[in-house]
Amino acid sequence: MTRPALRLASILSAVALATAPSFAGALVPFAVQVPLMLKALTYDRTLKARVGDQVRIAVIVPPKAGRDATEELLASISALPDRTLNGMPVVFKEIVATDEAALDLALRSGRWAAAYVMPGFKADEMAQVKHVCASRQILAVAALVDDLDRGMALAVGAQGGKPQIVVNLASTKACGSEFDLALLRLARVIQ
Repeated sequence: MTRPALRLASILSAVALATAPSFAGALVPFAVQVPLMLKALTYDRTLKARVGDQVRIAVIVPPKAGRDATEELLASISALPDRTLNGMPVVFKEIVATDEAALDLALRSGRWAAAYVMPGFKADEMAQVKHVCASRQILAVAALVDDLDRGMALAVGAQGGKPQIVVNLASTKACGSEFDLALLRLARVIQ
């Protein structure tokens, strides 16, 4: 196992011990999700070419959703001790997705590493988010692991009460990302 893979495995173990309750079928706390999602991004071989010198992550919020999950995510981001990834600063920006055209326009400027898709999108809205992310080559990260079945590329779920990175391989490739085998060995991979 490579040194970065050992670090990821130790992070998963540490988080599992710190977060013993089961996450099955529920939203994994963002304090667990965010560090694991950022660590997973370090294994994206195409990241530097796609983003340049800054890792920009859009937080995509449904227009009619409550603010609880978004506020929890933003609090988790604020609590991060270090907001760099592979030596590049990490910046989060909240975007309310009113429709596909508005989302496409919002993501047109800049080079985005990922779109963190919050809970609350209907199936047709999720399809629009998926389409925009694929066309803009932005990794579609789901806040809910169940959204991987709706075309999102990456999520943090749980198996036996332990956090687990889950990768939808086809969606990941459609979004222009290519994860290193070291991550794929540790993650649950959906074909």
